[in-house]
Amino acid sequence: MTPKSHHYNPKVYLRQFVSPAAKNELWEFDLREGTARLASPKACGCEDYYHSFDTAEGVRDDDSVEKSFVNIENNLPKLFKLIRRQLPIPNDSWGILFLFAALQRARCPRALNSMQSGLSQMYAYTFDIMKQTSAFAADIEKMGLDLEAVRKTKFDITADRGVTMLMLLSVFADGKLASLFARMQWSFLVAPPGLYFWTSDDPVCCWADREPDNIFSTMVGPANADVEITFPLSKRVCAFAAWKSPAKQLYSIATAEQVKVINDRNIYNGWRFAYGPTNAAEICTLVQNIAKRRQERAQVKQNT
Repeated sequence: MTPKSHHYNPKVYLRQFVSPAAKNELWEFDLREGTARLASPKACGCEDYYHSFDTAEGVRDDDSVEKSFVNIENNLPKLFKLIRRQLPIPNDSWGILFLFAALQRARCPRALNSMQSGLSQMYAYTFDIMKQTSAFAADIEKMGLDLEAVRKTKFDITADRGVTMLMLLSVFADGKLASLFARMQWSFLVAPPGLYFWTSDDPVCCWADREPDNIFSTMVGPANADVEITFPLSKRVCAFAAWKSPAKQLYSIATAEQVKVINDRNIYNGWRFAYGPTNAAEICTLVQNIAKRRQERAQVKQNT
């Protein structure tokens, strides 16, 4: 049976970042290995059974979550066309943008892995507490097991991946994140000729300039008053949002420095992969540096 390949970055989105010379060529950069390969929108931003979950009857459902995205993804071409032509955005298309941004925040690999890790730690802590209760002792004795041996045993407890995914999507489904995005001030930066924007598997990037020794420096989300959000929508256009006063115009030409800063942020923000139209030397160097730093941190963590 052929595995179900599910895209957390929709193909219609990744097509906006293909090579200017070939409509089906997309460069994929591995932020863990520091490598680059020529791929395609179909082969990127996806994982087998990514949106699958087990039903209450114990049957794996491969389609329900995927089908729930159809309405949003079918409306993305209209949004991209408006932005490509630098036209005004009607209310319904603004709504699609906010829903799409919220969806990308909810189903990206970073969110899934972070949520699953957090839930696993919580379940393990809860189980450690439960092992000391009289009810647990009674159940173990009924099973004829050695209570103290069970209490001393270290169990690996991992949150179910499908359940974790559904919990994340329930946050998207309640509409609060999309409503939060709708209250922000949005505009679009257009890359000057010869320059491009890159995206990643976590494309809605929240950033804030803060003091390095501030313990909350890395805790940045859409609700933070000083946040800046960059969301590349194509290799030529990047959406920008903040809580400050609106930009003077909906579309503006970005400077070369702005393009560089946005690309640095967006690629650094990626969980495992970044995507773009070329294997530009400066992007390859950035990816290699990111991979090196992450490998060094992983080694330090492993040794402690």
